[in-house]
Amino acid sequence: MKVDFIYFSADNSFYFRPMKERFFLISTILIFSLMIANSCGPNKTREEKLEIEEVELQGVPFTRKVKHDTVLFIAHKIADYEVWKAAFDIAQPVREKHGVMVLNVFRDQNDTNLVLVYTNITNVERAKEYVTSESLQKSMQNAGVQGTMDLYWLTQEMSYNKDITDSILFFMSFKVMKYDRWENAFLDDYRNEPDRDFQVINVLKGVEDQGLVGMLFAVNDHDYVQIMEKNNSFRAKMLAAGVISYPITYKLREMPL
Repeated sequence: MKVDFIYFSADNSFYFRPMKERFFLISTILIFSLMIANSCGPNKTREEKLEIEEVELQGVPFTRKVKHDTVLFIAHKIADYEVWKAAFDIAQPVREKHGVMVLNVFRDQNDTNLVLVYTNITNVERAKEYVTSESLQKSMQNAGVQGTMDLYWLTQEMSYNKDITDSILFFMSFKVMKYDRWENAFLDDYRNEPDRDFQVINVLKGVEDQGLVGMLFAVNDHDYVQIMEKNNSFRAKMLAAGVISYPITYKLREMPL
């Protein structure tokens, strides 16, 4: 029997498959991939989504008319907030020159040495040049920043079109197989259960990694995230929507600018 195909198993061991089985495996993989691609569909552009907004967002409290198109969340540890804030304020003209406009500054309620900065980006190329520059790295060290920054480059896809009445603000990010597949499941869930104990303020998608989802949401229960992590129904919905990573969550306390 002619053998000319090496097949790697899940435990990284390998064994050989004959020519006929190789053809069968490749054909099956191609057909399965096409089925997934057709079922998920291509990611729609912002313009396309705006055109079909009335149908797509029917029965849900969201709009695609957002205040800021591209945003950047920056999360990092600091040694002393007052020292960091003084250096941060001095750098404002330089940030704005590079297209980085600060919208809010937060501290994490669980870790007060964790700061999260929410910015509007008017020029992505110049903003990335600034954020990765050696001069910024040096100034951050002088300001007492510890470790590396976590950067979330995102586009705002939807915003809540009702008043926000809940008081505790969170930022969450996670990875999905396909953004459109996750969004459709999210909107369907909202239609099926309009009365819920959280309010999603903004839904965001990664600029370069379009499998990255970000959410700003508000609740009234400080333990909401921990409760939902143990909720099997919620976890099943996340899996069905194509979520493939454990969510990263910050509980935010807004600080004066």
